[in-house]
Amino acid sequence: MATTQNTYTGNGSTTNYSFTFEYLKQSDVKVTLDTVATTAFTFANATTLSFTTAPANGVAIRIFRDTAIDLLSATFFPGSAIKAEDLNQNFTQSLYVTQESDADAAAATATANTAKTTADTALADSATAVTTANAATTTANTALTNSAAAVVTANAASATATTASTDAASAIATANTASTNASAAVVTANAADANATTALTNSRESDGSGGFNTAIDKANAAVTTANSASTSATSAVSTANTADTNATTALNTANAASAAVSNAVAYTLIPNVAGIPGSPSNNDYIEVADSTGIQSFTPLSGVPSGYVGAVGLTARLRYDTASTSWVWLNYFANDSETRYLTKNIPVVTGDATNGSGQITLNCENNSHGVKIKGPPHSAAANYTFTLPNDTGTSGYVLKTDGSGNTSWGGADVVFDTTPQLGGNLDVNAKDLVNGDTKFRIDSNRLDLYFGSGTDPHLNMDQDGDFTVMNAASTRRGFAIYGGTTNNFLTIKAPASFTTTTYYLPTADGTANQVLTTDGSGNMSWSNGGSPTIDAGNFDSGGSLVTTSQTFDGGSFD
Repeated sequence: MATTQNTYTGNGSTTNYSFTFEYLKQSDVKVTLDTVATTAFTFANATTLSFTTAPANGVAIRIFRDTAIDLLSATFFPGSAIKAEDLNQNFTQSLYVTQESDADAAAATATANTAKTTADTALADSATAVTTANAATTTANTALTNSAAAVVTANAASATATTASTDAASAIATANTASTNASAAVVTANAADANATTALTNSRESDGSGGFNTAIDKANAAVTTANSASTSATSAVSTANTADTNATTALNTANAASAAVSNAVAYTLIPNVAGIPGSPSNNDYIEVADSTGIQSFTPLSGVPSGYVGAVGLTARLRYDTASTSWVWLNYFANDSETRYLTKNIPVVTGDATNGSGQITLNCENNSHGVKIKGPPHSAAANYTFTLPNDTGTSGYVLKTDGSGNTSWGGADVVFDTTPQLGGNLDVNAKDLVNGDTKFRIDSNRLDLYFGSGTDPHLNMDQDGDFTVMNAASTRRGFAIYGGTTNNFLTIKAPASFTTTTYYLPTADGTANQVLTTDGSGNMSWSNGGSPTIDAGNFDSGGSLVTTSQTFDGGSFD
């Protein structure tokens, strides 16, 4: 027999108690303490209950399953896809209810067996039950009355079961009443057992007038009555089972009848929402093949919460003149196979309302979501992205090889023709390189390299000094390009020299002044003065020699 309950005895300190039976919902797991129902507990895990307060020492703890039977776990509608999970859920619900009923019947049988054992004991010792025989007779009569009442109740239950096929709700109510009566019968049986025990204890002496034989007869009658009650109870259980079967059949019949009525109605096919008639008659039935936008159509009542019309969904409506409104009946997929994603290579389709196919990833409360959406039809896009094999390194970006294969790597600006910095650029002691040309940024200077050499060609230090480097045996210079002739003006150092610094004058001087040095590199503007020629010949070349010029120690050719 399937396990539907576990029992324990409280010790005043333990709060957690486990159970071994399966269940559909946590609300189906019930608890009684000394037969009194309680909800002062939570689920420590899937198979352990934690009481708010530890049950007191000696308290009888019963953890049991009471599966809800008011509603089916899943209800199917015409045109809907039937999933194995929903069918299994319904069958599991029926299985659990049957197991619980079987367990209750077994408990009742055990109680009846206990009562029979007690009755047998009372019969064996009835010879001593003279003093309280009259009391026993009264108890037996009461039991007989209760038994008769039970028979009447059973007959009523049978009559109710007969009509269960047309009124399932009435059958459920009758079943609840039968359960209440069964509980009362158990209480009565327990009371009878207690009375019999009392009778056995108190009836220990004879009245001297043959009372023993009379007591035995009455005890035998009580046994006969008890057997009759047991038979009636068995009949009642059988009748209740029949009623349950009839109720299930009635429910199935009702569902089939509802589907048949729905399918039997002649619907007028309407291509889309715009085609819904504006002046319909009462009980006009229509099918809107393309239900796009129907959730916003008026007048229309009863649209399911969250329903959004689509090209592939057909909606059924009925017009009600009393409410001057169309009334929602149901909907179904034009192609039921497109309602679910396939397990292998699923395809998410788009439509004219929502655009390209998309997948929404909701938060745990389903109040926010992030969508991954495909490009529009105009892009004519057909490609596949293959994700990397791992999670990459912190700071890396997702890159593509142009063929859909992605990988993690560092960011670069190769394909960005107008890159911009959002902050300072830290070169991390690296150079900016293009072939043999390098630009180096040090902490206190800037260097520019040309060619494959290791020495910089141009340098500017933190003091603002700008240096043109000189390679061995080659004079380097500083060139200025431009002018009206677009030529170069180059300033070069001599082929061989010592380190020298020239300091230019502080002003631009006056006309005909010359640049002179003081021998220490300090340069200034000064007048030319009188030239002196010593120990040499002067070839005037036809030049005019003025009196202001002095030639000493030489001759003119």
